[in-house]
Amino acid sequence: MPAATLTYRQGWRESLEPGFNPGTVRIEQQGDIIKVEAHLVDDHIVDPDVKLNDHAYNQGDVFELFIMAEGESHYHELHTTPGGVRLQLKFVVGERLDVKKATRWDDFFTVTTERVSDGWKACLTIPVAHISDLKPTPTRWKIACGRYDYRPDGSKILSNTAPLRLCSFHRHHEWPVYDLA
Repeated sequence: MPAATLTYRQGWRESLEPGFNPGTVRIEQQGDIIKVEAHLVDDHIVDPDVKLNDHAYNQGDVFELFIMAEGESHYHELHTTPGGVRLQLKFVVGERLDVKKATRWDDFFTVTTERVSDGWKACLTIPVAHISDLKPTPTRWKIACGRYDYRPDGSKILSNTAPLRLCSFHRHHEWPVYDLA
């Protein structure tokens, strides 16, 4: 199965913000499982003290996966902190973004995280049946990966792998389609 490798950018800016840290995300589909591995360069990891479905992006570093099967009526936003704490959201296309309504409490994907010499890694394993209702199993996906990279002074630098024209990660019409078949 082919894998897609994505790199972080700030498409809404003319040039990268001072202090921008690079990162890459590798995504592949193995039958009915999607595997994601993010490598995030970070010289100052901020691991927020949070629990499942807390809004960690308001407090510290976060890796985000936005994923929607091509032709699907909803998409998922899946977060992890450097410590492996998740936020799980499902949004219906065309409805107002309501985080409380979108929160998923079921334990439907796994995440592992690891500190590495130049930052941190996050690995997600996601059963396709938990993020898409389409049959047969879809292999074409609209994907964007967001990042909240907190600095020592408490400020944050946002980046995304999609060529977003505005700094708004939910612009699913701007997420590229990847064929993972």
